[in-house]
Amino acid sequence: MSQIGCSSKVHAPISMDVSKQQYQTEFPYHPLVFHLDLSILAYHLYAQTLVWPFDPYYEELQGGGTSRASFMNKVRSWADEKGQDQARLHPTLGGYRGPGRLAGFKDNPLHDPILYRYDGLYPWNSTITNGGGRWIEYLTPKKITDQIRDVYMCYGRSGLANNAISVQRISSNKSPSVSSARDVLLAFEGGTGDKGEAGQPASQSLMGFVLLRHRPGGKTYDIHISFRGSRSGSLLRSVAQANWTDRARGNPDWITDLGYDLIGPDNDAGHITTTGRVHRGFARSMKSILPNAFACLNKAASLVPGRSPANIFVTGHSLGGGLAQQFASTVLLGDQYGPNGAGPAMPSRLRPWPWQQIKMISFSAPRAGDPLWAETLTTKGLASDFHSEDSLRYDYTALAVNDPGIPARLTDQEKPAGYRVLVSNDAISTSLFAGRKPVGKTVYADKLRNLAIFTPYNPDSHEPVVVRELMVASINDARIPETAWRYRDLAKATDGANRLNTTVQSRLEAEFLNYHQRFKVGFDHFRYLRDGEIFKNLLSAR
Repeated sequence: MSQIGCSSKVHAPISMDVSKQQYQTEFPYHPLVFHLDLSILAYHLYAQTLVWPFDPYYEELQGGGTSRASFMNKVRSWADEKGQDQARLHPTLGGYRGPGRLAGFKDNPLHDPILYRYDGLYPWNSTITNGGGRWIEYLTPKKITDQIRDVYMCYGRSGLANNAISVQRISSNKSPSVSSARDVLLAFEGGTGDKGEAGQPASQSLMGFVLLRHRPGGKTYDIHISFRGSRSGSLLRSVAQANWTDRARGNPDWITDLGYDLIGPDNDAGHITTTGRVHRGFARSMKSILPNAFACLNKAASLVPGRSPANIFVTGHSLGGGLAQQFASTVLLGDQYGPNGAGPAMPSRLRPWPWQQIKMISFSAPRAGDPLWAETLTTKGLASDFHSEDSLRYDYTALAVNDPGIPARLTDQEKPAGYRVLVSNDAISTSLFAGRKPVGKTVYADKLRNLAIFTPYNPDSHEPVVVRELMVASINDARIPETAWRYRDLAKATDGANRLNTTVQSRLEAEFLNYHQRFKVGFDHFRYLRDGEIFKNLLSAR
């Protein structure tokens, strides 16, 4: 397939000074790093919803003779019993989520029963979670979170029909130092673990958010849509269990990731595209997300009546990057919300929005569709260069992250844009899977190299923290906050008494509580104790 796109027009030479001056008036720091930080915020919010952050994926079970499998069976039984009460009482944000039974939806007992609550969202606080052997600390920069005034959650109401959607305000910024905050964050629920196979429904969780961000001067605003990436414990087990067609089990995120068969408009993918074929796992997840995401967008529009955003951005890392590609396709090429934002399902408030100028920025994203779809979305939908080389994993036409044309294009309100940002030896983003192509102009976070095709794959290159560090090192922008994501060794911070705890869970709980005390990070301690008590009771139950 020949390369399509007019590089001389799309990425015309622009001086560094002019480019920086332009984006500094519209973003708090470089727009690529800013959008990676929004992708990290999606992970951050997801982590805040985990009911048992010290062991959310049941990796650390030890003591009492309870195995991981038997404990998860206890959780499923508890969810079956609890779900009946929740469906009967129609709880709002205070209810438990995850397994379908808890929300009155179809249930999938083959999924790991990961539990969530949405009432703990508070983006102004950092948060940590143990992902299976190490703590991840999410530190979304205050240059983003301090400007957020209110937080909403959009989800399907328990016990009601699947199309009964609720958008509720959860919290407001209480810091007196940022009384000028005006932005609004609206998080949305969606499903993973559904490949489209009969009898294998999704499990629900927080999948991303919409940020209504006021631009400098306050008269105009931008919309940013961010999707989270996969979260799990043991990667090897998650992949081994999920990589089935008729009996996929385990972590629902990885079941979605590995639903890599391609489907087209004749096989329930018309909502994504009427041209070409796309990754069915992402397409099924997106189908569950769209009603909630557009409810958030509709709510955002109601908060600024009669005004359309100056720009619409969509972003995400890893799985989130795959979903970002398919969301852009939904509004540009699909038959429900598109084409070009004019489809029959598009809410009337959103029809005047500049969907044809949407900007898509993916990070470490997999290839989410076939060549026809990827080329059509990249060149016609996003007016960007398409990488079509079949034999090379490395794109020698790629841009460096500090290319001045990138922020200039992202601040151009007259054109769409599509960028795929990655490290050149990230296997998930660069592997040459037959029949699949990337979406967007390639941008390498690491330095461009003549012999890069011979560089071995490195799994660390997929990590958001690695992508961010490489980007920051290349971009001359002193305003970029130092950290947004890091790993913590909290065992060193706990005192001797805590280290004497007899079970792994007890030690991890001690580390979790010590973190909040040591760094003065607020959280709902009462809720944590109540949820922890459920864990302990299930652990000791026969």
